[in-house]
Amino acid sequence: MGCEKADLVLHDGNIFGHPESDSVAIGAGSIIAFGRFRELKSYIGPRTHLVRLGGRVLAPGFIDCHQHFMEGAAVATGISLVRCRTIGDLLADLRVAAAKTPPGNWLRAFGCDEALMHERRRPTRDELDQAVPKNPLRLRHQTLHASWLNSRAIAALGLESDQFVLPEGGQILRDATGRPTGLVVGMEEWLSARLPRVTVAEMESRARFYSHELAANGITAFTDATVRNGSEEVAAFSRLAASGSIKQRVSLMVGPRHLKGISSLRKTAAASGMQIAGVKFMHVTQWEPEILTQTILEAIGQDADCAFHVTELEELDAAVRACSRAWPQVAQPQLNQLRIEHGGLIPPEYPEQIAALGAWVVTNPSFIYYRGAKYAAEPGLIPYLYRGQSLRRAGIKLAGGTDAPVTPAKPLYAIATAVTRVSLEGYELAPAEGLSIEAAFALFTRAAAQLSRLPSGEIMNGRLADLIVLPADPTKLQPAELMNLAVETTIVGGQIVYERGRPVTSQAAGLPLFS
Repeated sequence: MGCEKADLVLHDGNIFGHPESDSVAIGAGSIIAFGRFRELKSYIGPRTHLVRLGGRVLAPGFIDCHQHFMEGAAVATGISLVRCRTIGDLLADLRVAAAKTPPGNWLRAFGCDEALMHERRRPTRDELDQAVPKNPLRLRHQTLHASWLNSRAIAALGLESDQFVLPEGGQILRDATGRPTGLVVGMEEWLSARLPRVTVAEMESRARFYSHELAANGITAFTDATVRNGSEEVAAFSRLAASGSIKQRVSLMVGPRHLKGISSLRKTAAASGMQIAGVKFMHVTQWEPEILTQTILEAIGQDADCAFHVTELEELDAAVRACSRAWPQVAQPQLNQLRIEHGGLIPPEYPEQIAALGAWVVTNPSFIYYRGAKYAAEPGLIPYLYRGQSLRRAGIKLAGGTDAPVTPAKPLYAIATAVTRVSLEGYELAPAEGLSIEAAFALFTRAAAQLSRLPSGEIMNGRLADLIVLPADPTKLQPAELMNLAVETTIVGGQIVYERGRPVTSQAAGLPLFS
């Protein structure tokens, strides 16, 4: 009886993790064999597509365990000010964007962080008014937790009206006279709900463009960690995934208020090949401790992972305490269950507690690279910042996320920084926390697959054929070379979704193997 025929065979290359192999055979979206090409010839049939690697490296695709897809898509297709490092440059870019926008239309921009500005200050309301005089402006903070508004936006939203009611958890910063400065904090959902809605066609266009950008960076799967995700957002993602606008495998976190309807959300997600990754907890210091504990237990009872936004010490303490209260009441802990998202600051007394809970830390090495100038100004915190090696020694499971668009969705940059711990400006931050290149690569492959419950992340028979082609072995390069390594091909489920140099329109929905 003949063996299964492959849909795709990649040959004459170097197979990551298998130095004795030069070829991989793929069938029905999974890896069915790997080895020397002569050993795989029995898998080749009349409908098998052959791709010659020519000595290049075939590696597992990257899994981004924490990003914000819709925000990333908006930034990728909109006005990004991430590269601005002076107030003057930021205002100049806003003036250019305003000149291209019809008067009265909302201007949306992203990427300002006063801690990264050379002046170490925020843009003022008057400066924003001068740069954007004819349009209401929303300039989102690079952390996604605040926004700047100009006077036209403040008026359009009625923030200075006597009838205005501040939303719960919101804050409008004011100057000494009581006048709003333009910076509003904790009102992101409120603002988004009141700005003109993005049309379905525009959302699809944004998603296609950004998904292509992810594929160009080697990302074959991601988890969207947006706390506002609920039935409307899951349905929107489902439409985008089903239409092919999103090429990657998609997992979604949902907010705690949607926990009771999680079974229905799972059905919606599964219909388009997605999965619900778990429940995202924000602002855990503001929760009543017992309510937080009970919500954790409810989520685990629904077999949902609990992911805690932790960038500050107070958030870490609240999350660890709540999990420690809940964990003894869990009858049979499952594979993952508990996730510390970011782990921005983890002092010495916490790793042992985190390890005892079996919790994962989803770390963001790119923060060291892109936001290092901010951290360098706080030397007392540097030893506990986005720790790597010491957490591994403590037995804590680590996976990686880019947190895009807070930092760019570039896993190779994150991997290189996890090794060097050096910022864009050259600051070396806690180099003892650096990982080996193999351990850093696993953050976005093998470990990320385990956390995401995906049978991928390594080249083995039966694993999903989510793969990338690189011009060189990443484990044999210097970190600076790794950052400049171009992904040449990205494959999801055996389908080529990206080829470097190929026009975007010809690979929008995945390149068919046969024509």
